[in-house]
Amino acid sequence: MGYFGKVKFFLVLLIVALQGCFEYEETIVLKKASSGTVEISYIVPLKKESNESLLQFLPTSEAEVAKKLKSKSKTLAPPREFAYRELEKSEMVDSLFKRKGKVSYKIDFEDSAELEAILIGNTSVKAKPKFFQIRREFPFLADKPNEKSSSGEKKIYSESLRFLKDAKLNFKIFFPKDSECSTNKGFVGLGSLTYGFLGTETMDPGSSEGKNWEVKIRFF
Repeated sequence: MGYFGKVKFFLVLLIVALQGCFEYEETIVLKKASSGTVEISYIVPLKKESNESLLQFLPTSEAEVAKKLKSKSKTLAPPREFAYRELEKSEMVDSLFKRKGKVSYKIDFEDSAELEAILIGNTSVKAKPKFFQIRREFPFLADKPNEKSSSGEKKIYSESLRFLKDAKLNFKIFFPKDSECSTNKGFVGLGSLTYGFLGTETMDPGSSEGKNWEVKIRFF
């Protein structure tokens, strides 16, 4: 697929999925360096005549979530406390989509390496008895058009940025309060770390450093 085709494909995805309707929240609760729970919730647009998500990688059924996890890890337990509901019209503001669904569930893990199968983005985890490190990259979806790009390519890129501006991604990590945490992104509090960004940041073709998130936690 050429540049124009690739960008056009992502634009279609963004129009369908991200125009003021995509929200993702993720919370990791670390009991110790090697185990814990991930709590995930998201709001996605629904297909016109069913409760299926228009975003294939963020399904709305418990069976599909379990299937997705199993395809990535044979050791992960199925999600628990799964909940799904369709949003009321009063909860939707300035959206092209008449129907949206909200999904939430929890996933327990006994090996921190399993986080690589659970979390979105490119994820790498290292853990020792008293040390936990996670590195994540949220790659941009397309390169910024150059001077040789056609007017159509430039328009698609600018439209993609506009559609992405309201997409929100929020991340939290909770850990024992007597631990020591350092990170290159986000806010560190007593026993907690929060980090969030807008979808437009995934379209920024600048330095990859802006997309990389690294967290180190030392347990005492």
